[in-house]
Amino acid sequence: MTRTALRLLLLAAVLLGLTSCSAPPTAATHRSELLILVSIDGFRWDYLQKYDAPTLRQLAAGGVHARRMTPSFPSKTFPNHYTLVTGLYPQNHGIVSNWFFDPAYGETFGMSKPDSNSQARWWAGGEPVWITAEQQGVRSACFFWPGSETENHGARPSLFRPFEGKMPSNDRVDGLLAWLDLPAGQRPQLCTLYFDLVDHAGHTYGPDAPETATAVQQADAAIARLLAGLAARGLRDKTDLVIVSDHGMSPCGPDRIIFLEDLMDVNTVQVESTGPNGGVRPKPGGPTPAELVAAIRARNVPHLRVFLREEVPARLHYSRGDRIPPVVLMADDGWNIESKTGWPKRAPTYVRGSHGWDPATSNMGALFIAHGPTFRRGHEFADVENIHVYNLLCAALGLQPAPNDGDDRLVREALAR
Repeated sequence: MTRTALRLLLLAAVLLGLTSCSAPPTAATHRSELLILVSIDGFRWDYLQKYDAPTLRQLAAGGVHARRMTPSFPSKTFPNHYTLVTGLYPQNHGIVSNWFFDPAYGETFGMSKPDSNSQARWWAGGEPVWITAEQQGVRSACFFWPGSETENHGARPSLFRPFEGKMPSNDRVDGLLAWLDLPAGQRPQLCTLYFDLVDHAGHTYGPDAPETATAVQQADAAIARLLAGLAARGLRDKTDLVIVSDHGMSPCGPDRIIFLEDLMDVNTVQVESTGPNGGVRPKPGGPTPAELVAAIRARNVPHLRVFLREEVPARLHYSRGDRIPPVVLMADDGWNIESKTGWPKRAPTYVRGSHGWDPATSNMGALFIAHGPTFRRGHEFADVENIHVYNLLCAALGLQPAPNDGDDRLVREALAR
């Protein structure tokens, strides 16, 4: 090599080093062999200390822990699970509630309707991380997650299971571990895993009930089983875990109800959602949305706010798209919006806990833990919005993220330096 060529090579190396040092931290320096994204539905942020969860507490202490993760509005299951894996607010990815009406289709999406989970048209507004991975040569496997049962952008996860709500948590863990026993060329590098037992207990008994404490213990035991299975396969120290929840849980009951019939003539509207937040769409010939909002506001109903869709506070990012009803009703924390139809029979078994209220409400806060070779150790910080999780997943996997509403703040907070 000539002296001139050597100088040019050294100069190029120096310039490359300067470029690397000044580049933003968009990808992990230390890459694991496997990333598992785990959701414990309804695991409120303070359950980690409130109840017996030794495995989760150990992971939080040894990895990266946000004391509270703020969900997106509405703080419900399907919108937030899709936000976690797309980085988009619900108004932008289109899954605006657990149940919603799409006037373009003339149909209602429902979280428990098999067609809604398997038809691509409902989910096309966002690119979930498993699709980002597949398109960039990273195999993915979804052991339950909203949106994982359908084709998206012409692709699917390499492996997936349609949701089975009655499947025990241990069977879910074992099913995912079985995928990790596949030959190297078939083994996934990105997995999702979903548990719903904590959410069910919170709804049925309330967030402060002993049954909810037991459900937290059972979820913690399922995580311990997952860790043991990874260790048995020699993967424990080569795996990144990102453990999240979609929302928290507030106590409520049949004594704190706002009835739709006390707000409006329900025969003039299509009721599209109820509960902690509600929505109605005026029928042809009925009042305009503006007239309906004005009439409800004139009643000065306690524990209730009402908005035209376009007037929903900007911080909630819930004002665009026809899937959001033209009139949005928001109850105060602990209060619910319901219909009087069939109420005497429903009241005795009404939920003792729920979610869907303003994400800023303390009880709506969710769980965030990241642990593994890609992440910092022993780092805790105050709060993060869940729109930033997608970019972190992409960075940990070395993927180029699709356009989204998040930024790199969680990447900078969580990745090992």
